[in-house]
Amino acid sequence: MKNLAAKISAFKFATMFFMVLAMAASSFAELAGMNDNSTTESGSSSAMTALVGLGGGNSMIADDGVIFMTLRIGVDVKQLFATGAWFTSTIEDVRNYNVGHKQMLNYNAFGAFVELFPLRFDKFAVSVPIKVGGGAVNAMDKGDEAFESEEYFFTADMAVHFNYRLTKMLEVSVGGGYRMFAGIDKNNLENMDFNTPFGELRFTIKE
Repeated sequence: MKNLAAKISAFKFATMFFMVLAMAASSFAELAGMNDNSTTESGSSSAMTALVGLGGGNSMIADDGVIFMTLRIGVDVKQLFATGAWFTSTIEDVRNYNVGHKQMLNYNAFGAFVELFPLRFDKFAVSVPIKVGGGAVNAMDKGDEAFESEEYFFTADMAVHFNYRLTKMLEVSVGGGYRMFAGIDKNNLENMDFNTPFGELRFTIKE
C-alpha cells in the first residue's frame, strides 16, 4: 500500500509539472501574438528580459536544519510573470536517524518555475513563485567514500516573496513557503521526512 500511495503521489506531481509547463507555453504564445499587433510603447512595457538568480535558505529535513542553494535561469515578462528553469542542492549533509547505522543524506533537484507578481509598487513587488520538478536523494554510509543516489522523487513548492529593485539590474528578495516531496520510501524514510517549510534570500539580475 505504501508503494502504491507513493506512485499515486508521484503521478499527481508529474501531472502538475506538465500542466504548469503547458500554461507557461500558452502564455508565451499569447503574449507573442499581442506583441505582434501592439504599438511600440505597449510592446516595450511587456517586453521579455533575461534573468539569472541565486538564492539560499534554511529548511528542515529529517528533523534537522539544512542550508540549500538554488540557481534560476529564465525570462521575465515585465509586470506580469517570470518563468524558466531551476536547480537546487543542499550544501549541508543531514544525519538520517531512521536507520541504525550512521548515514548522511543530501539531495539535488531541478525543474521549471513560474513566478506571479500580483502586487507591484514602483521598486517594490510581492510575488508568488511556484516550482515543480524532480531529483534524487543521495546517501553515504559510514565507510563510503562518496554519496550515491538512493531515491528519486518529484517535488513542488510554493512561496511568497517580497522583492525590492536595488538597481536597474539587481533585485533582492526575501520570503518563505512550503516544499513537498513524493516518491521517497527507502532507508526507513518517507515523504514527510522531507516535506518542510523553508525561508529564502534571493538575488536576481535582470537584463
